[in-house]
Amino acid sequence: MSEKSGKKRKLMKKKINDKKTNDKKTNDKKTNDKRTNDKKADKEIKRNVAARIFLLAAPFLCGGFYEWASCLFLVILTGYLLYLLKQSGTVAVKMNLTGFSVFVMVISYGVSMLWAVDRGMAVLGFVKFLPLLLFLVIIMQIREGKDELLDTVPLAGCFMTVLSLGLGQIPLWRDYFWVNKRLAGFFQYPNSFGLFLVAGVVILAGKDVWNRRQIISIIVLLSGIVLTGSRTSFFILLAVLAGYTVFHKNSGLRKILLLLMAGLAALTGLYVLLTGNVSNVGRYMTSFTNTSTFLGRLLYFKDALPVILRHPLGLGYMGYYYLQGSFQTGVYSVLHIHNELLQVFLDVGWIPAVLLAVAVVKSFLTKQTGLTRRMLLFAVSVHCMFDFDLQFIAVGFVLLLAMDTESGDERRIASKVWIPAAAGILMGVSCWFGIVSGFYRCGEYETAAALYPGCTDAWLKMLPRAKDEEEMGRLADNILELNQSASLAYSAKARLAYAEGDFESMIEYKQKAIALARYEPEEYLDYFDMLYVGVQLYEQAGDKESAEFCRQKLLEIPEMMEEVLDETDELAYKIKDKPDLVLPEEYQEMLLFMEL
Repeated sequence: MSEKSGKKRKLMKKKINDKKTNDKKTNDKKTNDKRTNDKKADKEIKRNVAARIFLLAAPFLCGGFYEWASCLFLVILTGYLLYLLKQSGTVAVKMNLTGFSVFVMVISYGVSMLWAVDRGMAVLGFVKFLPLLLFLVIIMQIREGKDELLDTVPLAGCFMTVLSLGLGQIPLWRDYFWVNKRLAGFFQYPNSFGLFLVAGVVILAGKDVWNRRQIISIIVLLSGIVLTGSRTSFFILLAVLAGYTVFHKNSGLRKILLLLMAGLAALTGLYVLLTGNVSNVGRYMTSFTNTSTFLGRLLYFKDALPVILRHPLGLGYMGYYYLQGSFQTGVYSVLHIHNELLQVFLDVGWIPAVLLAVAVVKSFLTKQTGLTRRMLLFAVSVHCMFDFDLQFIAVGFVLLLAMDTESGDERRIASKVWIPAAAGILMGVSCWFGIVSGFYRCGEYETAAALYPGCTDAWLKMLPRAKDEEEMGRLADNILELNQSASLAYSAKARLAYAEGDFESMIEYKQKAIALARYEPEEYLDYFDMLYVGVQLYEQAGDKESAEFCRQKLLEIPEMMEEVLDETDELAYKIKDKPDLVLPEEYQEMLLFMEL
């Protein structure tokens, strides 16, 4: 019995030791797993913090409207992607419609330089919109905390509203923050700034529970929206709040949102009562009676649709601006068409525009998109139908955060030797274009053109500064090599031909200039003056045939103006700037003399 008892004790001891060993291994594994998870969590937190800081700062760089701001975004985002790649060894890319549509749109801006109206500016368009693609890749790396990224929008909106109100009191900076007595913030454009503030309200109003800080933030954002005087933003805000009162999970908050809508009206009235300033608030009251702005935009859209049909690949970045004078049927000059969907059609064609529209709709309808993101998609998308909001890259970031970026199969891009080199080249090129854009925006046009000869805008700014006709002709040639639709360049060539006594070339260039600026009375009068002098010079020289040729071209000018008026749309007479293509009395008297 003792021998058996000894064996049992040894067996029991062995089992106890084995159990202790297994427990130790299990505990060690749990500890290691915990450490690994903690490290992953720390990395995730660092990623989120860096992304939040970027999103918080981006709107303050003029909303990312200018190319130099996009170049700065590119440097930061490229460096951040390199950091993520170094940390994890791979970068995740989700294969979904959102990513595909953004990729196609951005690449199309680059490829469009092959057929763009302006090849040089098309390159800048690619640089401007490339940050959207890099930012999309970055948010695909964030598995948790995407809502925290959205929280930076109302925070940035509050800071910007307070800073703009404060700094806008300084006379030197007043015109920067206020445009036509409307608060424009760092965006320098009240309408898109208003949308950014609306996005902040949408995000805060969608919270399940409100705390004191959120309530104060909403009040600040609402005050900023009122001061922007943006009617579209105001009515979109009302629509969103009404939507929340129906679909919000918290019944108590639904009642508060109803009170908020009433409070918004009270806040508007209080502002008028305390300040006596109705210039901003009055805009809301005239939304349905003062329709000049609305009809003007309808005219832009109406004029652009045939152009979109004729150019399925688009006109390239800034192509619409340069070409609009040749097809417009009313008096206007706009940099962008005030409709982002049509702008994408005009810039890069049908395929990118349709893909982007479908991606937005799909993101709105997919189950993964919660109520807050749906409301945000609604607000941004509707506003984009009446303004050029996506030209502000910071607004594009907000749109991407609201879209579906989580669905689809995941592909991992492993770290390669060539990736840092390619990233370094991209960052270097971005710095170069950023410097070019910076010099241009500072009025250093000669330096900008010297650094990047494809900067057509810089050449055009230099043209009126030309010292003599020879320099004017050289500048005009540089412009026309890049852009065959620059009216000002043809006018300069016409002026040079006139100075050289080459009236045949003058007529050719001037007619091209007029064809690209049909509603500019100064072009017709300048043409008239040169032809009138030509008639006199040829008559003095005894060249009757040339004098008669110039006289006939002179007599055609009223017909040219009448032809443009015949093609003018009825909407053109219902907006603020109306067609004025009638020769002054003294010119009509000279015509009568010529007809004798």
